[in-house]
Formats: sequence, C-alpha cells, structure tokens
Amino acid sequence: MQQQAHHYSLQQAVRGAMLCMAVAGTVCLPSAQAEENTKQAVSSYNINPGPLDAALGDFASAVGVSITVQPALVAGKTSRGLNGSYTVRQGFDALLAGSGLEVVDSGNGVFVLQRAKSLGSDKSNPASTLPEVSVSTKLERSAVTEGTGTYAAKAVTIGKTEQTLREIPQSVSVMTRQQMNDQNFTTVGEALNQMTGVRGYGYERAESFMIRGYTANTQFNGVPQQDTSRHCDLALYDRVEVLRGPSGLMTGSGEPGGTINYVLKRPQDVLTMSAVAGLGSWDQQRAEFDVGGPLNANGSLRGRTVMVYQDQDRFYDVGMNRDKLLYGVLEYDLTPSTTVGLWASYSDRDYKTFWGLPTYSDGSLPSRQSTFVGIDKNAEDEDKNIAVDFKHKFDSGWVAKGVYSYKNNQYAGYGVYATAPVSTTTGLSNVNVGFIDTETTWLSMDFNLSGPVELFGRTHMLTVGYNKAEYDYLGGSRYSSATNQSPLTNHNWDGVLNTNILSKGQTYTEQSGFYASAKIKVLDSLSLILGGRWTDFSSKNRTGWPNRTAWQHSNADTDGEFTPYGGLVWDIDQQVTWYASYADTFVPQTNFDASGKVLDPRVGWQVETGLKGEFLDGRLNASVALFRIRDKNRAIVDSANIGCGGTSTGTCYTQAGEVESQGVEFEVAGQPSENLNLSIGYTYNQAKFRSDSTADAGDRFAANQIPQHMFKFWSQYRFGGSAFSGVLNGWSVGAGVQAQSDMYTDTARQGSYAIASAKLGYQIDQHWDLSLTVNNLFDRKYLQYPGNAMFYNIYGTPRNALLMVRWKY
Repeated sequence: MQQQAHHYSLQQAVRGAMLCMAVAGTVCLPSAQAEENTKQAVSSYNINPGPLDAALGDFASAVGVSITVQPALVAGKTSRGLNGSYTVRQGFDALLAGSGLEVVDSGNGVFVLQRAKSLGSDKSNPASTLPEVSVSTKLERSAVTEGTGTYAAKAVTIGKTEQTLREIPQSVSVMTRQQMNDQNFTTVGEALNQMTGVRGYGYERAESFMIRGYTANTQFNGVPQQDTSRHCDLALYDRVEVLRGPSGLMTGSGEPGGTINYVLKRPQDVLTMSAVAGLGSWDQQRAEFDVGGPLNANGSLRGRTVMVYQDQDRFYDVGMNRDKLLYGVLEYDLTPSTTVGLWASYSDRDYKTFWGLPTYSDGSLPSRQSTFVGIDKNAEDEDKNIAVDFKHKFDSGWVAKGVYSYKNNQYAGYGVYATAPVSTTTGLSNVNVGFIDTETTWLSMDFNLSGPVELFGRTHMLTVGYNKAEYDYLGGSRYSSATNQSPLTNHNWDGVLNTNILSKGQTYTEQSGFYASAKIKVLDSLSLILGGRWTDFSSKNRTGWPNRTAWQHSNADTDGEFTPYGGLVWDIDQQVTWYASYADTFVPQTNFDASGKVLDPRVGWQVETGLKGEFLDGRLNASVALFRIRDKNRAIVDSANIGCGGTSTGTCYTQAGEVESQGVEFEVAGQPSENLNLSIGYTYNQAKFRSDSTADAGDRFAANQIPQHMFKFWSQYRFGGSAFSGVLNGWSVGAGVQAQSDMYTDTARQGSYAIASAKLGYQIDQHWDLSLTVNNLFDRKYLQYPGNAMFYNIYGTPRNALLMVRWKY
C-alpha cells in the first residue's frame, strides 16, 4: 500500500535520511554510519517530549545512527525527551525509560528496538532482532490519546472512520487522557464541564449534558445509545469526544445540539501497568489499578483490566458516595487483517440520594454545607456492560467494522422533597417520601463499510452502514405524603416510607436505520461531504406489574424518515481549513395533546461555518465556529387542559412553536511549547423562543440550563532541566478557570460567576508522580443548578483538594 513516510525533524532532512516502513510492518528510522568512538562520546542533546517514535527518530538523527522499530511497539507511547549530556546508549535508555522497551546494537551503526529482556526478549540471540528494511509507507492514523502527552487530538472516531478534526465540517472537541490525568478528573461530569460548549445539568453522576441549548446524544465507541444518563468512572476512557451540532447521520433521531462519544481504553502491544492512590476533601479515598499487554508470545492476543475503588463523604450533611468498578477487555488478531474484541464492565455505586434544596417561604435558600433533604439510607446503582466488536482491513483499502453491545442498569433508591417552601419561622413544610425501583436495558449494534473509490482521476471516500438501538425501561415508585415535617433536619423517614410498589410501567423504544456518506474530492484542497440516513423509530408502553397490560403502540412511530447532511471542507493551506455544513433534525415525541393525539415530531435544521487550524507540526489545534439551529414543535405542558386520558398523570401537552439557538464558539488546545499544555474554550449561545404558546417571542429559552456565555481554561507547565538552573526540574504547575453568565428560574437566580483551580505536581522519577489539585480555589459560593421552591436548588462544590500519587511501569 503506497503511502507517505513520517518526517521526524529538520536534522533528518539535512542528513538526507527519510523514515521508512517495512512491508512486513517494521519501521526503519533515518540512518548514517557511526563509528564506535562516536557511540561512546558524551554530547549534549535537547530532544522535545512527545511521541516515542518521533523522539527516537530525532535522537538517532542527531547522533548519526539508524534505529529499526516495529510500529506496534511504539503505538500510543511517549517519551519525556532529553535535556543534557549522554552517550548514544545512555540517550536511548533515557528516552525509553518506563516504556518496557530497549535497543540492541546490531553493528554498522544500526540499533534495533525490541521489548526489554525482562519482557521476553533475548539480546544474546541475533534471531530475536529485526532486520533493517527501507520500504516507504505510512503509519496508520490513530485517535488514541493515551500516552501522547498532549491535549491536541490527532483524530477522532465519533464518525464511522478515524478522521482528523479538520476533515469534519462541524465543531469537534476532545478531552484527552493526558488532560484528565493532569486535572485529576475522576468523573464524567468533571471532564465534560471543562469542555468547550458543554454544561452538565441534573443530579450528580446522572447528569444530562447540554450543548447549544439541547441535551446531548450519547455514543460508546462510536455506537449510539438511547437515553443513558448513568455515568461510569472516568478511569475507563481513553478520551471523550464531543461533536457540536446535529448528528442524525450517525444517530438517526436525536437532539440537535450535539453528541458525546465515550471511547474506552483498549489493550496495548507491550506490557503496561499503572496504579493511582488518592486522598481528598471529605474523607475521599481513591485507588486505581490498570494492567494490560500481550497474552501470548507473538502478541496476537492482548488484554487489559482496570479496577477502581472510591469512597467519599459529601460537603453537605449525611451525603456519601462509594464506587466500585471492574473493566476487562480482550483483543485477538484472527489474521494480520482481522481483529476481534470482547469487553465487559461492572460498576456498583452506593450513595445518599439528594434532589436539591427547597427555598424558605421568604424566597431565600438554606445554607450550603449544613443542609440535606433525603433519607439516611443508601441507594444502590448497578451497571453491567458487555460488547463484542471486529475490524477487517481489505487489500483494496476498504475496512469493515461491527459492534454489538448490551448494557443493563438496576437502581433502587429513596428520595424526599418538599411540596411547599419551608417556613422561616417553624422550619416545617409538607413532604413526599419515595422509594424508586427501576431496571433499564440497552442493546446497540452497528455495522459499516468504508473505503476509497477511484472516479474521474481522484480518490473519494465512501461509507455505508446500518445501526440499531433498543431501550427497555421497567420502573415504578411509591410515594407517601406527610405534613408539618422538617425536611432540612429530619433524615429518618421510616414512619412515612412505604417500599411496597404496587405497579410498574414499561417503555420499549427501538430505532434503526441505514446511512451513507461520501467524501467527494472536488479538488485536491476541496472536499464535498454528502450523506443521509433513513431512520425507523417505534415506541410502545404498558402498565401494571406483575400482571402487565397489553402494549400500547405510540402514534409517533416513524418509518424511513430521511435526514440529509451536507458539508464543504476547503484546505486553504497546510494549516488552515474552512468548512460549512447543513443538517436536518427530527425528534419523535411521545406526549399527548388534549384530544389524545401524540404530538408531531420535533423537526429542524442547523447551519454552521467556521475555520480550523493545525499548527506547530500538529501540536496545537484551533477552531472558531458560527452556528444557528431552528427547532419546531417542542412539547410543553398545556395548562389550559387538565385530565388527558393518554397519560398516567393526566397532564396534557401542546406544540410549543419554534426555538432558535445561535452563537459562536472558539477553542485552542495543545502544546504551544514543549513544556506547556493548554485548553481554552469560549461559547456564546443565544437561545430564544421565536414563537410559543406560553412565552413571548424573544424570551430566553431554557434559562435555567443554558448560560449565554461560557469560558473554560486550563494550562499546565512542566519545568525542564534548563529552567532556573535545573532547580525546578520535575516540578509542574497548573491553573484553570470555568466562568459563565447568569442562569435563572421563576424562583431562583444565579448570577455570573467564575471558579478557579490550581495544581502543583512533582515527578519523583520515571515511575512515580505526585500532584495536588485544589478546585474552587477561592471558595466561590454559587448554585450549580437553580431550581424551584420545592427542590432542585443544588450548590456547587466548595473549595476542595485531592492529592494523587501515580505509579507507572
């Protein structure tokens, strides 16, 4: 397969040596004859931290030797670089520190990279080394961020193929593994609230995430999953990808604001082990262990296991949270072109349910740290996942991929909320005390083919596929009322609580569809993207448990709904790309109007245009975007009509008219210098009603969920050996801020605010790293979610600290 070679440094070009890859899969880096005295001489070198293959290439070029590398050995690995005086051997050893790899001197100025002897190599056996080969080809593009050491993603998989950010005609952001580690993030909510244009809304660890005014759609490893809001520990993921704007081409029906793709860690080609221990505010205790690598002699079978335990109280009275997680994955190369994978995870969470605070009768709020409304009993939240996938590469360049996944969640918990404001004089209110028991199952599958098509003297890319997602929910609750109670001080509700659920409801939703997209090369620098999806959607429900009634099918069922997509991508030069796109949206609804008719689907569109840049040899990504979304037929409560026969609550709904969301986004992420990583994002989002039955045109839409302005910033600087005469070598400092404008409801308002964070780190040696992170540094008091007079007023977390010790082999 003819493709271009890697370019490692200007020095290599000067020496006239080009990187080459063997047809059999080995890489031969730039070479020149080196004398023995050169190998033993001590010289000064300054090799930047970064991908391991690039660092080895730079060093080999600098000393005038050749090194032969198998791509699989260095995939996803990084080096801390060099800054000082070394012999050739010392330099290679320093670059490879902690990688599990070593170099063997095969003579004639040629070194060979292989697994370290302790991992199964044999330096004394010449047959264990690899011959030097000089066939030029290209390393396969990888979206994996683990081990890259940067916040600048090289590619994403939120579509069906791995693409660079510049190839996608919509805004895209990536939270890399490096940034998660640098900020000591442990939850999905922490990571996504740091990403451009994203804001969590809802209860802790079960948040919905808002993008451009709408709840984000969800994918796991690129496969859509319906209505999931239970979030696993962040230790599972290599990265989190966010596509802003409609994703109907990939997910079918779905909210127009954007899609979040959670990408799991996969096995690596060499043995890796890491462990984390953490201590933090409110008795937080955390432990992680991650081990993986080859499971047979030739590395065709690989595995990985991640284990997490975390126990923490909350900043408010009574609250607590305890997490246990186990994740395992296997990959097997059936042939050099075919790989199958199997992964499973199990998580168990015990916690005290808290639905937020009521207001006092004078409209004020209770204090931040001494109040909790709920039951002093643990809710139990259990998740089970299993999936199988495969990938096959054809000689023609086409690739076939498929995945099937099963996810099950079981929840049993308790809740208390006030049904009226709390009296300022007596501290009393009326309350509802409830027990909730649910089970939810998701089944998802996707199969697609993608590859090149030669036409009119140019190479175009075509993708075709089919996916399906099923959602099965069974749940019920039992609420008991009590009058003249003290919800802020009473947490023992045994005299009121009734756990005997008399009936449950079941909802089953199925969505499937065929999709196709084509990337047409109009010119070498201009691509036209055309695509569409034909979606089938059905929903049904029934009540009664254990004696269930007959299924009632929704009138919102849809067959063959077509959503088109189009875009243009123009590479202005090697660094900057202009893009524009258009996408239709539709969202089936299940709400009934006063006549008993299911509301029509929400429909709409988005237009977006912007610029994307890739600078400093790919170390820094930047983008700016303008967007506008129109969304019609939203369901709102019909207060003029009560008692709809089609609903269990008697609530009627009506078509809400039209909503518009428009704005601008800006983002920069990556490494502007060798020791500095940063991520900066700004979003302006104006969401308003254009026409509505209950709001005036121009009124702000979803003002309790969507701030008009959001600013996210984080940077970390790692001191090198040359800074301050080496006194600060190994130390790192980080700082960040999250700022936003006001949010409000009819009864609560949170003005604009900013919260700062800081970090101090020290790399003890090549294996050990110590860091202290302080969040909400200035202890800003604010409402994370403004609610109503009865509940949902939730304070943001006060100042807190987390000390993390990381070990890596």
